[in-house]
Amino acid sequence: MPVAGIWLREPPRILPERPHPAARRSRGNTLTAQRPDADRLDAPSQGGVGLDAHPERPAATSRGLRSLTTARTFESLRDRDFRWFFIATLGLNATMNMQMLARGYLVFELTGSYAALGTMALFLSVVMLGFSLYGGVIADRRSKRLVVQVGQLGAALTSAAVAVLLFMDQLRYEHLLVAAMAQGATSGVIFPALQSMPPEIVGLGRLQNAVSLNMAGMNTMRLFGPMLAGVMLAIIGPEWVYVLMTALFLLSVVLLLRVPKREPDPGAASPRGGIEEFREGLAYILRTRTVFLLLSLSFVTSLLGMPYIRLLPGFVADVLNGDAAQLGLMMSVAGIGSLVGVLALASLESGQRGKLLLLSVAVTGLGLTAFSASSNYVLSLALMVVVGVGESGRQALNNVLLHTHVEDAYRGRMASIFMMQVGTMALGAFAVGLIAEAVGPQLGLGSFSLLLVLTAIAIYALVPRLRDLE
Repeated sequence: MPVAGIWLREPPRILPERPHPAARRSRGNTLTAQRPDADRLDAPSQGGVGLDAHPERPAATSRGLRSLTTARTFESLRDRDFRWFFIATLGLNATMNMQMLARGYLVFELTGSYAALGTMALFLSVVMLGFSLYGGVIADRRSKRLVVQVGQLGAALTSAAVAVLLFMDQLRYEHLLVAAMAQGATSGVIFPALQSMPPEIVGLGRLQNAVSLNMAGMNTMRLFGPMLAGVMLAIIGPEWVYVLMTALFLLSVVLLLRVPKREPDPGAASPRGGIEEFREGLAYILRTRTVFLLLSLSFVTSLLGMPYIRLLPGFVADVLNGDAAQLGLMMSVAGIGSLVGVLALASLESGQRGKLLLLSVAVTGLGLTAFSASSNYVLSLALMVVVGVGESGRQALNNVLLHTHVEDAYRGRMASIFMMQVGTMALGAFAVGLIAEAVGPQLGLGSFSLLLVLTAIAIYALVPRLRDLE
């Protein structure tokens, strides 16, 4: 779930001084320029409006960024449809962050086991992966807004069921595993469609701005969602957290009704089965080198750098001697760092985004390595801000670069494969959970974090195609 600056889109009728010979007009009457065959080995997509495939920006545009990027930071919010989409996703992101904290807190309260936390993450992610494989195909075939709304209704029912069990004092660990799998199913349907909606709403010229604002909203909820959930857990109990989450899911469904329902291009409908269409999308990614490398980097960084989120409830309790409120604050300050990071990226002019991406990965790894060695709560809060800055940069830059280099006809399926990083995060959480159970959480988390730093250094030195992305 996108920004290293906002560049001025040239009007479609005005060409750069030296257009690439493969420049063409798509059926949507939008000019696209194909990158050289060394980068793209596949034929161009024939579907709809596509992103400008050439990553370089005209020099005159780049010079104008210095005075205009900051002023245009919130430009997409002038679009009424995007405003409703933005507000609706705020509610969805709030529930996801509240749910992550509340479920982890309940699992650790019921079991006291790091392995149980890792197992829950594994169950959720395996189901999410299975459903996301078809979720991307659905997103390319059907109205994305409707797909998101149906998924949110399913998530609301799951939250309501957990709330009822809590009120009845009947909740067990097995119930939370089932709820985690249900959340995985709904998330696998929701997120490929949700990530593919901004290009439809704001157009390609403002895509980077829209992705930046969406990331800023997500990280704002990463700040306030866990904080609110932690306070509610400490004062009125987890059952009311789940009641609030149910209400927010339903509110988001209603707010999305204000976003016009856009049906896909009739050419997107296909008599072929979903599995065959997914294979076609996978083949496209495998032969498009830049997209393949960006997705691979996302998987590796999720494996090594994201498991800390699942283990944070136990880490705060055992290493930092914190309670539920302090756990909520810990997750919230990571949101502060993420918000600062993504807004800073939104104000930068385009250029050297590959280097910034790898720098963000390294900052995340260094912050987590220091965090794993700390047993002081205040110092750990400060380090979590650093982790938030690095992780938001990694997610935003990876997202924008992927949308810049993928053809429009494959956007939903690319998003579903991008979601598979959740599976690698779950595998990482499961492995770190077992290591933490055996030798302690600090050594388990620290070893993975150090590997993340070494990975960033190795890619910078050995993979110039990623390092030199603009």
